[in-house]
Amino acid sequence: MLLVAGILLLILIYPRHPLVDWPSIWKDPQQRQHTLMALAITVGGAAELADWWFIWPLAILLIGVQFLAHTQHGQSEAVSRAVLKHRVLGSTLVLAGLLNLVENIIDADVLAILWPIVLLTAAAQLFLYREPEGAFEAYHGHEG
Repeated sequence: MLLVAGILLLILIYPRHPLVDWPSIWKDPQQRQHTLMALAITVGGAAELADWWFIWPLAILLIGVQFLAHTQHGQSEAVSRAVLKHRVLGSTLVLAGLLNLVENIIDADVLAILWPIVLLTAAAQLFLYREPEGAFEAYHGHEG
């Protein structure tokens, strides 16, 4: 399911690009991060099929760190609100990844229950997330 989700996300990120313009994607930090997140899910899913237990938690950690440092576009106030939401989400994902990694190392039953709950919390945050008003508008004010 993870492998399919990652592949579908890669396809759905760029619905208007029949032939993806990779140089343009890599020039835009936000699009580059979205692509890397989708690739991490894809690789994590493939690793789960190969029973490489450590790759999926590392993929979750990578995605969490990317949300912590996620580039935002838009007006100053919208960017501030989006950054806060992304940092909470990133922290949740980092926690889920760390709990999963530790659970795999020490085989703790409580962590086997806890990390999926934390990951579902991150999924709920993603499901409920809406870009703040002004997120896609150019900022014409003064930084101060």
